[in-house]
Formats: sequence, structure tokens, C-alpha cells
Amino acid sequence: MENDSSLQSLEPPGTSFFERMVNVFTSPGELYTEVAQSPVRTSSWFIPYIIAIIIALISTYAILSNQAFRNQALEPQYQAMQERVAKGEMTEDQMNAATEMMESSSLVVISGVVMSIVFVSVSLFLGSLLFWLAGKIFMKSTAGYSKILEVYGLTMLIGVAGSIITLLLIFFTGSVLASPGGSLLILDSFDRKNLSHLFLAAMNIMSIWQMVVVGIGIAKCAGKPATTGITISLSLWLVFWVLIPILIGSAA
Repeated sequence: MENDSSLQSLEPPGTSFFERMVNVFTSPGELYTEVAQSPVRTSSWFIPYIIAIIIALISTYAILSNQAFRNQALEPQYQAMQERVAKGEMTEDQMNAATEMMESSSLVVISGVVMSIVFVSVSLFLGSLLFWLAGKIFMKSTAGYSKILEVYGLTMLIGVAGSIITLLLIFFTGSVLASPGGSLLILDSFDRKNLSHLFLAAMNIMSIWQMVVVGIGIAKCAGKPATTGITISLSLWLVFWVLIPILIGSAA
């Protein structure tokens, strides 16, 4: 009986998680109207978080356990080491030792798995913090961090769908650069040092969709028009998820 009561406190009355999972794709406005008016549900962010980690682990293993894909994924590091050797910053022996370590499939997969878990966790918890602060500053929202965690967590299901589509595209095209967006236009000519190529590759349709839904969610929680929330969410995404990573990557 005690367990039943604790579960009820975790899941307040309202739509089920499955209904919320469907609504985040089909009717986000209706979903977040309910979310804004309901007590926080831990399951709304925890279940998508676990699903996202599982899909990330599957994707990482599927890509890095494939020799051709692993070589493609490590190509930027190979090139960086060759440039360091050319500049005298690294010896041939050091490069060969580093290359041998990188080509250890088990080590690469383990590193990829750890990075996947870190990436998903940072995306959820720091991403929610960023949108919570933006809501406070720009929309005078009174919603707590846990409420925005719930909002952002539900949208991770769109990100999960995007990850599955990306994995299928990678195997279909034979390129680790493939994703549902601008990268498909430059697969054969992609240049990692070309800022326009990096920007185009970052224009992922599923990521944009997710940010639009995040915007709807934070607007509902603040009692503001959806367009206001969408403008804020897309602006933050463009700066923190697109431009800053591109600039850091190009500088490196």
C-alpha cells in the first residue's frame, strides 16, 4: 500500500505518459497547456532521459563497431595529428602510438559510450537550466526549474526520433555525416574547415522541430504567446547549439 501511494505521488492524475509522448509530436500546444497547469511529473523527463541514453548507446555502438564508420569518425583527429607533426609539435612515433590507441575498437567504443551518456545528461540538465533562466529573464516566468526540466524532457522524444532517423541515414548513405537536414546536400563535398558547410550541417530538421516545441512549452509555462517562446528557444539553440560549437570546432 505504501508503494502504491508513493507511485501516486510521483504520477499525479492527468494524461498518461503515453498520451504525453504522443501529444509532444501531434499537439504540443494542448500538451503544454496541461503540463503548465499540473504538478510536476518526474516521469515526464526521467523516462525520455533513459530512452535517449539507450538510443545514444545503440547508435554509438552501431557506428563505432563498424570499421568504415569508425575511420570516418576519427578522420578529423588523424588530420589534426598530421598537422601537428608537420608543424613539429608532435613526432612521428607519438602520432603512430596515438593512432594505434585510437584504432583499438574496444577503447573507441567505450569512450563513445561514456561521451554519449555525458552528452545526453548535459543536454537535458544544462539545457533545461538555460531555458529556465531565459524564461525568467525574457518572459518573467514563475515556473520552477523542475517544470522546465519536464518541458524539455518531453521534447527529448523528438530528439530520440531524430537520432533513429540519423542512424538509418548513416547506414543508408554510408556516411557518418548524414543527418535529416542540410548535411545531406554536402555529403560528397563536406569540408570541416568551411564555416558555411559546418553551419549547413547543423541545420537539422529534427533539432529545429524540438526547439520549436520547447518554445511552445516555455511560453505556456510563462503564460506568453507561443511565438515569443519559439523565438527565444530558436535563438538560444542557434547560439549555444550551433554557432558556439562551430566556432570552437573551427578554432581547434
